[in-house]
Amino acid sequence: MNYLNWLQKTYPELNEISNETINSHIDKAKSDTELFREFIKVLGSLFFIIPFNLYLYISGIQASNSPLYWFLVVASIAVGGFIGLYCEQKVIKKRLKKIIQLKAF
Repeated sequence: MNYLNWLQKTYPELNEISNETINSHIDKAKSDTELFREFIKVLGSLFFIIPFNLYLYISGIQASNSPLYWFLVVASIAVGGFIGLYCEQKVIKKRLKKIIQLKAF
C-alpha cells in the first residue's frame, strides 16, 4: 500500500512537509510494528489456514489429484494471506495516526 499517498489524502496539512520526512515516519511505523505484524501472520495461519486444511483432510476431499482439493487449499491460503495483509495495513495506519498526533505536524 502507498502509505505516503494515503497520509496526504487523509491529512492534507502534510502536503507542505517533504516526502522524505513522511517516508521516515512510515518506515518508523513499519519497524515499530514489525514483531506484532509477524505475530498476526502466525495467528492467521494457526486459526484459519491450518484448521481449514485439517478439515479438508478429515472430510475426505484429500485426494492429491483432485482439482477441488487443490483449489480449496490455494483459496484458504489466499484468504489467510488477505486477512493478514488487511490486519497489517490496519496496524500500520493506526501507528501512523499515532505518530502524526504525537508530532502534531
